[in-house]
Amino acid sequence: MNPKTEKILIATACVLGISGVAYGMAGKNDPVFIAGLFFVIAGYLLIRRKLKGRVQDE
Repeated sequence: MNPKTEKILIATACVLGISGVAYGMAGKNDPVFIAGLFFVIAGYLLIRRKLKGRVQDE
């Protein structure tokens, strides 16, 4: 995957996740909150995979 595309994907997942969690907490909307958590976890895993690859290259 193109590094620029990967960065955009990670940023989008994190922003959607944080927005979903905030909206779900403020509006007492549990499905949106849980979906936001999934996006945050997905963004975290993508960042972690990228950092792990850099550490193994060294």
